[in-house]
Amino acid sequence: MKKRKVLKAMLTLIIIICSLFSIGYLAYSLTLYEGIETFYRIYGIIILIYFFLLLTYLELRSIKKKGFKSFFIPVIISIIFISAELYGSYYLKKIYKSMNYTDNSNIKYTALVTYDKSLNNEKDLKKKKIGIASDGKEEGYELPQEKIKELKLEDNNEIKTYNSTIELLYALKNNEVDAAFFTANYADMFYSLEGYENIKDETKVIYTAEKEYKVSNDDDIKGTEASLTKPFTMLLIGVDSSKDGVTSGYNGDVLLLVTFNPDTLRATITSVPRDTYLKTACSNGSYRRINTTTWGSSASCAVKTMENLFGVDIDYYAKINFKGVVQLVDAVGGIDVDVPYSFCEQNSSRIWGDKTIFVEKGKQHLNGEQALALSRNRHSAKDSKAMKKHCPTWTEGKRSDFTRGKNQIKVILGIVNAATKKLTNPDEAINILNSIKSNFQTNITNKDILSLYNLGKSLVISDSTNLVNVERMQLKTYGVWKKVYEPASKSYPAVEIPYNGSIKDIKKAININLGKTKPTLIKTASFDLNKPYESVLVGNGKYTQSTIATLADVSKYTVSELKSYASRNSLKLSFIDVDTNKTVSINDYTNYRFYSQKEHTKIILDQLSTLTIYVKKKAVTPITTPSTTDTNNNIN
Repeated sequence: MKKRKVLKAMLTLIIIICSLFSIGYLAYSLTLYEGIETFYRIYGIIILIYFFLLLTYLELRSIKKKGFKSFFIPVIISIIFISAELYGSYYLKKIYKSMNYTDNSNIKYTALVTYDKSLNNEKDLKKKKIGIASDGKEEGYELPQEKIKELKLEDNNEIKTYNSTIELLYALKNNEVDAAFFTANYADMFYSLEGYENIKDETKVIYTAEKEYKVSNDDDIKGTEASLTKPFTMLLIGVDSSKDGVTSGYNGDVLLLVTFNPDTLRATITSVPRDTYLKTACSNGSYRRINTTTWGSSASCAVKTMENLFGVDIDYYAKINFKGVVQLVDAVGGIDVDVPYSFCEQNSSRIWGDKTIFVEKGKQHLNGEQALALSRNRHSAKDSKAMKKHCPTWTEGKRSDFTRGKNQIKVILGIVNAATKKLTNPDEAINILNSIKSNFQTNITNKDILSLYNLGKSLVISDSTNLVNVERMQLKTYGVWKKVYEPASKSYPAVEIPYNGSIKDIKKAININLGKTKPTLIKTASFDLNKPYESVLVGNGKYTQSTIATLADVSKYTVSELKSYASRNSLKLSFIDVDTNKTVSINDYTNYRFYSQKEHTKIILDQLSTLTIYVKKKAVTPITTPSTTDTNNNIN
């Protein structure tokens, strides 16, 4: 009898300890979800405590009784409660952990690259020239400097520093340096540049290194007042890589500026072409393709460049690798998209052959590889050598950066639609969140995400995103291939200049959605039954503007014309004697002649501050004075 009571007492004590632990763990897990159903969370914990006290009372009272029936009933109920509480805590913690994409520790990789196949490792570098780029951040500059000192490469070699990665790339290609430090993913960064399509096969990596860094330069992106419960802006960045990860240098080939107003449930999505050519926030006043703003691991340059372009403060960013897009689409079970034309494309690992992706026109349910292919496609078999080889008849549809931007928005909306149907199941929600973990990075915190709970609940309950009115916008550009010279690459890149009118229209729509500007009410409307309705794409109007101003060939200009040209374009004019290399002051070409101009023609003018003309002194023809003898002879 006494042993029974001792056994009951021990079991009761164990149950009490386990119950207290499970309730405490559940309460802690619930506190993580700040702002979500606060009343119900507190009320639920109070009810659990009440049942705990009741069951404990029943268990303690039954210790004195002879039978086990009155004891085991509350014990079994307690075990059920404990199991449910631990199970709930497990899922709550797992989901919360899955939402954390703000880890600020990144692994950076650098590689020493050469075109000289006779070099096998860094020890072969003796009396060579090694290049680094000052704009390369950790992977292209800071980490290489550390390794140069560690390997003592400066002892037997010349270290040359270039202002930009593009300049360094040109220097390596043209044997100005024998080897150069780039991010380990240099082939993914440069393969789309003219003349570097086969850089992976043409070059050789003779040394690699890696180091963990803490991200610090993204701290100033998010404002102190930023909140997902207020009108906000976000930059979605899709980085082009054939490998996993977003913490290394890649091209930002997808740039979507999103604004959302939770009060009106209106959103705007603006697509910016990857070849848009402008002064970026990290190019020291030089023009660069906008997709190069992600060459560093940070999103700071891309964010600040977009802020300057559209005159808006960006609160959040989200960066996803193309591999992550594949994983995300597959995790949500595929997406439904109305494909505008039949096409073929390489897969996410940039492989053709039997890996070629084929998608037919019409309403399709796309898997991850197909969705990515639609997001990337901008060439047909007529324009691409690879497509001519692997799928020569798939030439349907008008394709360009512009149509690709429209397709990317279709894929984004398809993912959102599919995800809302999956989020009702905790296991599937966790699977979606974990599927992109290694290929996704953002400055959105768990607290920010949880603040959207009420909106998210409405979308999930309605099983539709139709509650949100999405306005699609596209930055319109015009091509200047072979019309603009790029000093860094010493080439005429195939780039696009944005229309000022398109920028202005997009700015206006953004400010209206953010509640900063009142919309203009439309009081009249017309329609034609014979013409199907087409939604207006903001930023895609008919714009006219002069081609961007570039430096002229001034070899035929007079000095007065040169001075007038320099004054009109705010350029400091100077003349340098090519023989003495000294500045000279001239008003005309009486004593000098034009020799050459220092600044290359067709450089975009607004990135220049000087116009330097090299001149050469004209040879003076000596005047011959008749001698006395000659004069006398003539007289005689």
